[in-house]
Amino acid sequence: MLWLAKLLILSALAAPTASNARQTDAVPIFYCDFGDQWDVNFDHWPDRWTRVTGPDLPHYIEAALVKEQTAKGGRTLTIRANGGNARAESPLVAVSSKFGYVAEARIRVEGMQYARARVNLEFCDDQQQVIQTAYGEWLRRTDDWLVARIDRVNPDDQQIQYARFVLQLEEGPRADLQGTVSLDDVWLARQPKMVVSTNSPSNVYTGLNNVEITCELSGIREQDPEILFELLDASSLSLSNDRIQLEGRLITNEVHKASDFFHPGTDTEASYIGKTTWRPEITDYGFYRVRVTMRTKKGRLDEHMVTLAIAPPLERPDVGEFGWSLANGPTPLDFEELGVLLPQVAVNWVKLPVWLSANDPSALDELVIFTEQLSAKDIETVAVLDRPSRNVTLPSELSETVSIADALSGESSSWLPTLDPILTRLSLRVRWWQLGNDHDWSFSGLPDLEAELAILRESLFRFGQDVKLGIGWKWMIAQSSSKLATWEFQQYSASPALTGQEIGEYLSLPKRTGVNRWVLIEPLPEQEYDLETRVRDLVEQMLAAKIHGAQAAFVAYPFDKHRGLMTPQGTPGELLLPWRTTASLLSGAQFLGSLQLPGGSENRIFMTPQNDVVMVVWSEHPTQEVIHLGDEVREVDVWGREHVPAQQGHRQVLEVSTLPKFVRGLNSAIARWRMSVKFTEIHVPSVFGKAHENRVEFRNYFRQGVGGSLTLATPKGWKVGPHELDYKVGAGSLERKQFDLTLPFDANSGSSDVRLDFQLSSDKDYQFSVYRQLAVGDGSISLDVASRLDRDGHLIIEQRMANDSEKLVDFKCLLFAPGHRRQRIHVFQLGASEDLQVYRLKDGANLIGKEIWLRAEEVDGSRVLNHRFVAEP
Repeated sequence: MLWLAKLLILSALAAPTASNARQTDAVPIFYCDFGDQWDVNFDHWPDRWTRVTGPDLPHYIEAALVKEQTAKGGRTLTIRANGGNARAESPLVAVSSKFGYVAEARIRVEGMQYARARVNLEFCDDQQQVIQTAYGEWLRRTDDWLVARIDRVNPDDQQIQYARFVLQLEEGPRADLQGTVSLDDVWLARQPKMVVSTNSPSNVYTGLNNVEITCELSGIREQDPEILFELLDASSLSLSNDRIQLEGRLITNEVHKASDFFHPGTDTEASYIGKTTWRPEITDYGFYRVRVTMRTKKGRLDEHMVTLAIAPPLERPDVGEFGWSLANGPTPLDFEELGVLLPQVAVNWVKLPVWLSANDPSALDELVIFTEQLSAKDIETVAVLDRPSRNVTLPSELSETVSIADALSGESSSWLPTLDPILTRLSLRVRWWQLGNDHDWSFSGLPDLEAELAILRESLFRFGQDVKLGIGWKWMIAQSSSKLATWEFQQYSASPALTGQEIGEYLSLPKRTGVNRWVLIEPLPEQEYDLETRVRDLVEQMLAAKIHGAQAAFVAYPFDKHRGLMTPQGTPGELLLPWRTTASLLSGAQFLGSLQLPGGSENRIFMTPQNDVVMVVWSEHPTQEVIHLGDEVREVDVWGREHVPAQQGHRQVLEVSTLPKFVRGLNSAIARWRMSVKFTEIHVPSVFGKAHENRVEFRNYFRQGVGGSLTLATPKGWKVGPHELDYKVGAGSLERKQFDLTLPFDANSGSSDVRLDFQLSSDKDYQFSVYRQLAVGDGSISLDVASRLDRDGHLIIEQRMANDSEKLVDFKCLLFAPGHRRQRIHVFQLGASEDLQVYRLKDGANLIGKEIWLRAEEVDGSRVLNHRFVAEP
C-alpha cells in the first residue's frame, strides 16, 4: 500500500517549465494549477486533494473546482463562506530533512467581513501526523489574486517524511454567509538547506573567546561552495571576515520518494552535505552580528544572520525591581534555557502564564519545577491567569478578545475546576498572582471592584494561601477611593506606550494606600527609531520607574520582533545589553538626587545595596565633564564595557554624549556632601557697591568629624569676604558659614555660576568642587532681549520687561552698542503686564556676533539690571 501511495503522489506531480525559475536553485517537487488533469473523474473536486470535515468543519460549507478565466489552468479550488470553518489538503509530497523548502500559491479572498483564510505548509511523519507547520498570513480580503509565499522552511525533525498544502477558512466572531476563498497555482520546491547554529542556546556569552558558529549545508549541487563568515558590530560595521571552502560529502540518493523521481534531468543530480565551524576573534564585550553567506557558481544562494551578546561580568543583585513578562506572547526558549538566561541578563521578576490543562500533568510539573528553580536564583515568579491554553476545556468557548473580568464572571463552577490543580500546586510556591494580561484593564472598570475581587479571591484561594493579588490598570483611571483595596498591586499600562518622562509624571501622582504600582517598559520600535534613540529611551523608562518608586518594572514583550530585548528566535536583540547594564547597576538601589556638574550634563545618583554610588550621566550635546568624584571611579557604557576615565590632575575627565553612561565608584561622602550644599539666599539684590549678607550650608557625610576650608570662586569683579571660610563639622552634622558679597556696577543680572572649592581632612586629605548658581536681582523683575535684522539692514532689538511685585516701578534703560551712540528709553509704571520696547541700530550687519550691553536703572530706587547679549541676525 505504501508503494501504491507513492505512485499516486508521483502521478500528481506536474509543473510548468516556468516554475523552475521562481527561485534560484529551487527544484520543484509539486505543482497544481487545478487544470483538467486534476479532475479526471469530472466530480468538480481536485483528484487526490482531501476535504476534511468534522465537528468544527461542517460538510455544508461548499468547496469545489470553479471555472475561472484568470486562473492558470482555467479553474480554481473555491470555498464559499457559510458561517463555518473549512479545510482542504493537497496530496502528500515526499520531502527530506536534508533539504529546505519554499512554497507559493495564488489566493483570492472576496466578499467576507469577519472570516479569514490562509495557506499553510504542514510536514508529517510516515503516519501522516503533523510534526512541523509553516503558517501563511491570515487574509480577510484581497483586491485581486495575491501570491502567498512561505519562505524557506528547514524541516528540523528526522521523522518528517511528507509535506502537504492546507487551505484554511476560519469563521469570525460573526458569521459570514457569503464570500469566497479561491486557490490557484500551488507550487512547492526544495532548495539547499543551510542551518547556522552556535554553541549557546540563547547566544548570550560571558567570555570573549567562547563563541563558535557552525554552518551545516545539505542538498547543495556543488561539492565545494564558499562560506563567508563576517563579524559585525552593533552599527553593522564589519570587524572581520573569513572565507572557507566547504568540502562536501555526497548524499546517498535512495530513490524511494516521489520527489527523487521528479524532473530526472535535474533533480537526480548529485547533492552534497557539509559542515564547518568558525570561531570569531572578539576583542571586547558588546552586541554583535555574524553574517553567514553561502556562494556557489550561481552566486549567493543563502544568507543567515546570527545575533550575539558578549556580556561583561556585572553582578546581578539578589533583590531588584526589573523583570520580564512572558505572559503576553510566545516564548521561543524552553524552561531549561530560560533558567540559564534570566539570571545572566539581570532579571529579578518573571511573569508566566499558568492556566494549563489538567489533562497535561507533565506541563504543570515542569512549570512547578521551573518556579522552584527561579526562586533558588532569587527570581520572583508572577503567575498570570489570562486565557486558558488550547487544550483546556470550558463549558463555553472564549473568543480571542474576551477580557479576564468576563472570563471569570458568572458561576465559578464553570471555570474553577480547570484551575484547581494549578492553584493547588502553585499557590504554595508562588506568592504573586495577576488576573489578566498586562494590557487587560477590565477589572478596573467594575462598579464595586473591592467587593468583586474579594469574592474572586475567596474562590481562587479558598484554602487560605498567603498570596498577593493584582490586576491590570490604566494610567488614566482615577485612583481616589476611600475603600480598602482587596488586592495588593496594579499593573499599569497605556496605549500608546508611555515615555520615561510620562512614566515619571504619572508615578508622581498620589498612589492608592497599600497598593503597589508596577509599570511596563516598552521600547521604541526599531523600524521607526535609530539605535541610539531606542537605547536612551529604554534607559529613561527604567530610570523613571526607579526614581519615582515603582515597586516592579516589566519589559512587556521581551521576544518581540520590533520592540523586544530578544528576537522571536530567542537570540539577543540590540537592547538586551543596555537593559542588562541598567538593571544590574540600579536594581535595589536608592535614588539620592542629582549633582550640578560644571558642564551642565544631566545626571542621576543612586546608592546600591552594596553602598556603591552610581551616577547615570548624559547630555543633549556632547561635552566634557572635568570633576573629582572619588579615587576609584570607573565608567561603564550601556553595553556594560568598563574602563577607568582619563585624569586631569586629581579630577576625572568624563566624555558625555546623548547616550547615557554609568559612573561607578563615586565617593559616597563627597557625593552626598555635594548634593547638600546650598545658599540660604539664591538671589543677590541688584544693588551695586554694597555688601550683601548670605550663608552657605552643607552637611558632613563622612563617618567622623572633619575640618577644612571653603573658597568661593565668583564671576569677575564680585567681592567675597572673608576670602576663605574655615569650618569644623561633626559626623552627620549641618554647618552654616556666613559671608558677604559685593557686586560691581556692571554685574550681569540673572543667574551666574559660582564654584565652591572645599578642602578637608578626614581619613585623608580631600579636594573637591561644588557648582551652584546665584541670581543677581530679587527675581521680581524679568528682562529679556531678542535681536534681528530688518529689510533695511537695521538691527532691531526687542526689550521685554515685567514686574511680579505689587508696587509699580519706573526704569531708565540704556543701550550700549560698539560703534554707536548710547540709546535711552524710559519704562513707566512697570507692572505684571509685559512691557515691550524696541531699539533700532543702523548698519546692523556689522553688529552681528558682537556683545551689546543693556542697563536698566530703577528710577527713585537702587536696583540696576545689567544684561549682556550677543547680537543675532
